[in-house]
Amino acid sequence: MSNPFTDQDAEALAAALESVAIPAGGMSLEQLDGFLCGLAVSPEAIAQADWMPRVWGQAALAERLAERATHEGLIGRLQAAIALRVQRTEAELSDEDMPFVWVPEDGEPPNEDIPVGAEWADGFLEAVGFAEAQWAQWEDRDPWVTEALDLIGSLSGGEGFDEPGDDGRLQIVGQLPAILHDLYVGGLKRKTPQQPLRKAAVPGRNDLCRCGSGRKFKVCCGKN
Repeated sequence: MSNPFTDQDAEALAAALESVAIPAGGMSLEQLDGFLCGLAVSPEAIAQADWMPRVWGQAALAERLAERATHEGLIGRLQAAIALRVQRTEAELSDEDMPFVWVPEDGEPPNEDIPVGAEWADGFLEAVGFAEAQWAQWEDRDPWVTEALDLIGSLSGGEGFDEPGDDGRLQIVGQLPAILHDLYVGGLKRKTPQQPLRKAAVPGRNDLCRCGSGRKFKVCCGKN
């Protein structure tokens, strides 16, 4: 299946966020990608009306309706691409399925102001905050979820997380698709109601036996 979010979409959305959202305290494309990934694997569905204003910051209400519709259409296509991305196994992934995380080219020095993966992780963890209690319940049930969140937290550079270093950051970024897929699959299992085992109905002791003998169950197949 083709990616619903094209390179042209990425350029247009990045430009809109840079000119409208970031100056108003909104998100960059990398932060938005992390944020939408966090929503995609969240144990609790979050309504768009609750999270969209955070994307644009204080500009959300001031933006003209026509522009807002165009930009939210781009976000919707990115969200659709991420919904497909998290479903894919490692063997099914392509370069198009990698998160929008800036990494230095070969020989290029790291960005000293913004460590690799920090913006993406900040966005993801902000999405976690929209369903903090539900994430905590999931962590209590499945400790591996805490390990996954700790890896993402280490990219954010937040307090309480060990700094992984430049090489460590690149390694974690490379693991992000697998981490997201595990969270997606784990979330499906958690959300799927377990069907109770149904026992076959047993005739009453005074009912006719089902074997067709004409005798009561208690003196036929139900006889101890």
